[in-house]
Amino acid sequence: MWLEDMPLSIKLTLGSYTFTEENIIAFAKRYDPQPFHVDKDAALRSAYGGLIASGWHTAAVWMKLMMAYRHTQIAAGVQDTQANYVSPGVRELRWLKPVRPGTTLTYTNEAFAKLDWPTRPQFGLMEGKNEARDAAGELYYSFINRVLIARKP
Repeated sequence: MWLEDMPLSIKLTLGSYTFTEENIIAFAKRYDPQPFHVDKDAALRSAYGGLIASGWHTAAVWMKLMMAYRHTQIAAGVQDTQANYVSPGVRELRWLKPVRPGTTLTYTNEAFAKLDWPTRPQFGLMEGKNEARDAAGELYYSFINRVLIARKP
């Protein structure tokens, strides 16, 4: 898809993920070994009062679900490959609530802006709001993704 083909203001549900004690500890041991992520006893003594998922775990889940969603769209013929997508980063990354074992978060993405990229006019910048919420609608994680997408030749 080209920038011109990308719709705005459509909220996509990327999927859901349940954080368990096991996957919280396994992720944290490998990538974010802070005591409140890897040790239940140390977590109880921490400011969090118990084990919580790494914020990077919540971010990695977003990426996994986004890619799974895209692959589903490609397989269905709705979208072609993303060879022309490049990300210059994200902004407004926020971890708003601690994610505890047993929490299931549902992740969404909603593109809201298409902007010019003056130094690379063959691309435009698309920005999207991303969130992870629990079943009660409480917001746990959010950020704005920024993706350079090729314009039609």
